[in-house]
This record gives sequence, structure tokens and C-alpha cells, in this order.
Amino acid sequence: IIILPGTLTVTAVSYGCIIVTLLHIPSSAGRRKAFSTCSAHLMVVTMFYSTCIYRYIRPAQRGGQDSDKVLSLFFSVLTQTLNPYIYSLRNRQVK
Repeated sequence: IIILPGTLTVTAVSYGCIIVTLLHIPSSAGRRKAFSTCSAHLMVVTMFYSTCIYRYIRPAQRGGQDSDKVLSLFFSVLTQTLNPYIYSLRNRQVK
């Protein structure tokens, strides 16, 4: 309970600082490129934390072991599998 909010807070503050810095980039092309990089990172972080938060926030009687298995599969396999695809979407050759 302490670790998840702590790491989420550090991550959110870091991305907040990055976004503020990106908004100060004078050229729109540079800003677009930087936001493109950050959006891929933010998608992966969102997928990671959303499964963790859902697991620990939902009521205990709802779902059961089958729901926990699916959530565990999503957290451990699907997030890691989609990670290279999300980052490759920014690649010029893939586009």
C-alpha cells in the first residue's frame, strides 16, 4: 500500500516536470517530437499502474481468483509484450 502510491507520485511529478519543460520549447516541431516520445512512455506507465491500482482498489468479494488470473496475465505478459510495439510506433520506418 505504501510502495504503489509512492512510486506513482514520483512518476507523476517527473512527468509533470517533463511536460512543463516541453511546453517551453520554442519550435512546434521540436515540441511535437518531444511529446511523441513522452506519449509512448506515458502509455506504458499508464498500462502498468492501471493494472496495479485496479488490483488493490477493487473490493475483495468482486471477481475472485479467475479475475486475479486475468489481471495477473495482463500485468505480467501483455504489458511487457506491447512495450516494444508501442515504442516502435514512433519509428519512422514503421510509419
